[in-house]
Amino acid sequence: MAPTPSDARRRELGAELIRRRTLAGLTGRELARKAGWSPSTVSRMESGQGSANEVAVTTYLAHCGVPGPEVAEVLKLAKETEEGYLLRRDGLRTLVLHETTATAISGTAPLVVPGLLQTEEYARAVIRQSAEAAEEDIEARVAIRLDRQTLFRRWRPPRLTFYLYEAALRCSFGSNRVMNEQMLHLSFLCDRPQITLRVVPLSRGGTLALAGHFWLMEYAAHGPMLYRENLFASLFIENTGDINFSRGRLAQLANDALTEGQSRSYLAELANKYDRPD
Repeated sequence: MAPTPSDARRRELGAELIRRRTLAGLTGRELARKAGWSPSTVSRMESGQGSANEVAVTTYLAHCGVPGPEVAEVLKLAKETEEGYLLRRDGLRTLVLHETTATAISGTAPLVVPGLLQTEEYARAVIRQSAEAAEEDIEARVAIRLDRQTLFRRWRPPRLTFYLYEAALRCSFGSNRVMNEQMLHLSFLCDRPQITLRVVPLSRGGTLALAGHFWLMEYAAHGPMLYRENLFASLFIENTGDINFSRGRLAQLANDALTEGQSRSYLAELANKYDRPD
């Protein structure tokens, strides 16, 4: 029998099952033996290609010694959603999972510098304005955002292409010093061979303004995924029509944007403009 096609929900659940099994100190074969399953059954569940119904997940977790309340939390990951769409109220963990396995990421954020490109101080200013949270919670979110950037230092980092809207670069978060450092950071990132940054001027930014905040992630082992977010939730999309539509938006942005060289010069010029007292 052919394996069940993997999707975002099953892969996220599989990653959590592996984490729970590892915490229990069990190998996949040991868990299979305890549950009376074949090793391939455990392997398929963990890879996102096997049955992930409530009974199977509960059995898996019970043999890992996971307490009841935590089982209920994990079961939320197993809940079916509309085919091709995965909605998460707090999607950061899901995003990190899929970012770290991507071979290429392309996208944009019209009114803010994308999180993967943010400096620490800029990230802190953005998070402080976007959420009513205690200072320790803000610092925890900043740390996670910076941890995401470790994918730049992987042995084989993903190919990254971001379109930066001029409005986002001129929208100040924090002081002029914060913005100066952020623009300098972007100009330095332009020198990395796996990163392409291109600025979309306001005069050509209609496509970007309407496209909204999204990235398209590509994978070697399965199909692409589209990620969109707002203040309230994150949406992970594998619907073919939406994927193709996003590719069209990215192609239009490639036509509208400054060249890589022009973008690097623009970012350096903007950094100079921010290099003044507040």
